[in-house]
Amino acid sequence: MDTPPLDILGVALVEKGFAPNLAILDINNSLSVPHDFELPAPWNLPSRMFRFPIEVCRPDGDQPRKIGLRHPLLAGHPYVQHVESLLGFEIDHNGAPNRHGYSSGPTACWWHAVDLVTAGKWRELLATREFTAPECIMNAVAYGCRYSHHEDRRAAGYITIAEARAVMREFGATEPAERGAIIRSFSAPSVCRQEKGAEHWPINTGRQCAEDIAWGMIFGIEDGWFRYDRAGFLQWSELGRERYAAGDSATYMQASGQAAFAF
Repeated sequence: MDTPPLDILGVALVEKGFAPNLAILDINNSLSVPHDFELPAPWNLPSRMFRFPIEVCRPDGDQPRKIGLRHPLLAGHPYVQHVESLLGFEIDHNGAPNRHGYSSGPTACWWHAVDLVTAGKWRELLATREFTAPECIMNAVAYGCRYSHHEDRRAAGYITIAEARAVMREFGATEPAERGAIIRSFSAPSVCRQEKGAEHWPINTGRQCAEDIAWGMIFGIEDGWFRYDRAGFLQWSELGRERYAAGDSATYMQASGQAAFAF
């Protein structure tokens, strides 16, 4: 029976105090910034990319353990520099992909965008946009419109419509002229009934691009197609369901049986 090769890097990471043991290191697949490690701005932002800047790929057969940055610009992160100084070598800027080429770097770009939007720090997100991508930011805008913080009594989204529009303007996103058409490109409203009989009308966007999804959320809230339930989750409103069913028609039939104009 062949003896597995010695995990030299893993042992060094444990000995230097970056992980309690190899098992935890393999479970976490990353090195996290200790809570008592002082970070200056912008590295102290509540972003998982900034809290877990180094990914760790466990040994796999003849492939030894690797570590790498979740984004090349994380080379300037104080904790990354601290780890490099103790290990005595520069950490790979291109991540630590496994034998199949998978790296958590793209996921970390999403973390950065959605974490700052849900923390109410959309301005800081724009100031650190180089750590993410436009599609991640637009998807985060849509996420912020769709969900609310559980402690927010307003239950009206992580981000306001004015803030969402400010982010879209910053990226030069073109506002579609056909507001209703963008929303109707989403999947048709379909009810979900809970065990107690309560109804929920989830918004399924289908395979739309991030920009169209963000505009659809903005338009849907502004024009009444969507509304928040008591828990702060955005869903189709009765008006929105009626207008979706009407298609491109200039009028639609309300639940009361009266015709209304689809302005």
